[in-house]
Amino acid sequence: MSFNAERLSHAYITDSTFADTLAMAVVCSAHDSKRPCMRCSHCDKASRHIHPDIIEVNRLDNKLIISVDQIRELKQDVHIVPNDAMQKAYVVKDADTMNTNAQNAFLQMLEEPPAHAVFILSTDNPAALLPTVYSRCVDLKSHSTGITDDEQEENDELEEIVSDFIEALTDDNVKLMECMFRIDKLDRHTFNNFLTLTREKIIQKLRENISNESLNISKKLIHAESTLIKAGEMLDLNVSPGHISGFICASLI
Repeated sequence: MSFNAERLSHAYITDSTFADTLAMAVVCSAHDSKRPCMRCSHCDKASRHIHPDIIEVNRLDNKLIISVDQIRELKQDVHIVPNDAMQKAYVVKDADTMNTNAQNAFLQMLEEPPAHAVFILSTDNPAALLPTVYSRCVDLKSHSTGITDDEQEENDELEEIVSDFIEALTDDNVKLMECMFRIDKLDRHTFNNFLTLTREKIIQKLRENISNESLNISKKLIHAESTLIKAGEMLDLNVSPGHISGFICASLI
């Protein structure tokens, strides 16, 4: 596969077999429509894994996850201009092993990426990525086929739960408890997606509420967002979604 030099996206999801080729395409100096050219000095360095503008993030020795500290280190580097090429490629190997906090930190870079940075999430299990991360990347594995009907149905259901939850936060404890019964039945992956998507919606609602000057609503939203952060930390510690749902319910009602 080759890439148009002027149409590279800022973020990709691909499998482990193609990540290195994609990184090579990012740093390639060819000015025509085909990258990587396999002829320039950048391609040569990339093929020998010595290119200074290809930065890899891997799980540390004996670790099962990529931690938030590793992503924070990446964030410190991302605003530094390239050493040699016109762009820098950041390759996150086994990206599905990023924990929730790491993915949320990574999301901040995806929302406002520097022009010279291209992020490559290498994973054979893209479904393990948060929807907010996934939606900001070009999935080279499934881009042509799209999502299945079952996946779309699951996404629609999750959107409905999040919408009902946020609506109930301000003044409807009965509806909030009904939402918690639904959330309690989610599997770990979908529960994780619920936490992230809900926090994103709450932050958006807080921004909208600034002009309304409703202090009481803002306090409730801030408290809810803080509660969901703690819930995400509990999930990272392998606490079950059922127990976390009870914690959320007790904290907000």
